[in-house]
Amino acid sequence: MARILLQKKSNAAVWIAPACAALIVMPFWTAGFFTVMPFSYHFSSESMNKAAAEIPVSSFYRLLAFENKTFEQSSYMEEVDTMQWVDAAFHAAASISLRDPRTFLGKELPGFSIYDGRILIAGEGTNYTNMPIESAKPDPESISQPPVREEPEQTPAVYEKKILLYFTHTSEAYTPENGQAPVRIVEVGDMIAKKIEEHKIGVSVNKTDIGAILNQKGKKYSASYEESRAVVASAQKQLPSLEYLVDIHRDSQPKDVTTAVINGQSMAKTVFVIGGEHSGYEENARFAAGLHELFETYYPGLSRGVIVKSGSQTNGKFNQDLSKRAILIEMGGVDNTREELERSAEAFADILSRYVKSEQIE
Repeated sequence: MARILLQKKSNAAVWIAPACAALIVMPFWTAGFFTVMPFSYHFSSESMNKAAAEIPVSSFYRLLAFENKTFEQSSYMEEVDTMQWVDAAFHAAASISLRDPRTFLGKELPGFSIYDGRILIAGEGTNYTNMPIESAKPDPESISQPPVREEPEQTPAVYEKKILLYFTHTSEAYTPENGQAPVRIVEVGDMIAKKIEEHKIGVSVNKTDIGAILNQKGKKYSASYEESRAVVASAQKQLPSLEYLVDIHRDSQPKDVTTAVINGQSMAKTVFVIGGEHSGYEENARFAAGLHELFETYYPGLSRGVIVKSGSQTNGKFNQDLSKRAILIEMGGVDNTREELERSAEAFADILSRYVKSEQIE
């Protein structure tokens, strides 16, 4: 009997030692495997970040509380929502969110791509049913561009030009149903610039007609950002002081989505669009988030929030890789009136000026 027990112990020792060694080596082997495997099979940091974002903060605090009881007193220690954990697991494994139906059928339904994008910050009333819609290519035969209203010439104040306002889609215009004359998108740029100058900040308005350039070169409407990129790069070369790049657009959503009543006055709402397909997009997102917060402080309800767009159905950069302070804004929609746009232009100029001055102080 003693001999049998001794033999069993000897047999156990034979496999225990290699098993322990395997457990020690396994993490290093796994790390090496993921390092040498083809890039297309690597885990996407973006998808993992999205999945982690679904996990409630309280869950992380609970993990910390196991080691440090002080965290148990935190206000973040709420009841854990199991659904958030399940949703995070689905998102990491299959890029499906149980709380976002677009992830189930979005790639299968024709035309559904206009709702692509991620709501980084939701403004009042913003959800996935009223995402900004980019204007379609204009019909050359139906274009009747309203004349630009000429402002009386004034002696410009001498300020270092920090802000560039430009227009990738120069053909966009507002056509309110109240019989008012249409308003061109470049006019909105003039409205904003005038108010920024009143804050003693230098601004440059570039009205290069991108549509005309496309026609001259025989390019498609989808190449608009390619041509506006060259315009922006040239402006930066001529004026190295330009730090804040604002591409001004108008949304195609109806007036009930693009309008708010602030202090008893009807105003065109603004939404910030960030391209998510370049390495520095998070800096642009922080810039947009800062402007949104200022809107919430001084004009609550006027900002529709911050949207991040990426994918095959959109540009994905919007020239925002040219500066850490670059954004695309959709100010109002096709039905907004001149008066609503003037009020909103003044509000946007106010918050942008506040932001610029705050960074100069820092």
